[in-house]
Amino acid sequence: MLKVLANDGLEKEGIEQLTAAGFEVDLKKIPQENLKERLNEYQAVVVRSATRITSREIDTSPNLKLIVRAGSGTDNLDVDYAKSKNIAVMTTPGVSAQSVAELVFAHLFNISRFLYDSNRKMPVEGAEKFNELKKSYSKGIELKGKTLGIIGFGSIGQTVAKTALGLGMKVLPFKLHHAEV
Repeated sequence: MLKVLANDGLEKEGIEQLTAAGFEVDLKKIPQENLKERLNEYQAVVVRSATRITSREIDTSPNLKLIVRAGSGTDNLDVDYAKSKNIAVMTTPGVSAQSVAELVFAHLFNISRFLYDSNRKMPVEGAEKFNELKKSYSKGIELKGKTLGIIGFGSIGQTVAKTALGLGMKVLPFKLHHAEV
């Protein structure tokens, strides 16, 4: 049975699918500093952005056959080194695009409508300073008609753009091109 370490956690559905396919899924969180000593117990590892898989971890893990990045970026993985050691590297682009886009707009609404400040001050000062606070918070802005620059236009950037367009915003996308060093 193949052992999979999901070091940064894994959704219930993913665990169920892997288990049904015959994999043993371990959800232990192994601290980064201990990973190189423990990763050799697994044939596959699933990480998000918190765990780094570098040449150090790869060199101490002769049983490792697969590295999966639950997400689209691979800046926490030494992809070329893994491939040179015949370890497959996969990503799951797009799976978090909607969640991230919603978070982007949660922050934009928060900023444009002073939500953090009003949620903090109204319960404490609202009884005495209601009119003053209300006047201050009424200066919020609508997002409609504003221009949103999006740096990076992969699945997340495109999902953010769709939401922005739906709100009546203008979108200026900027696609990054990674140069090889």
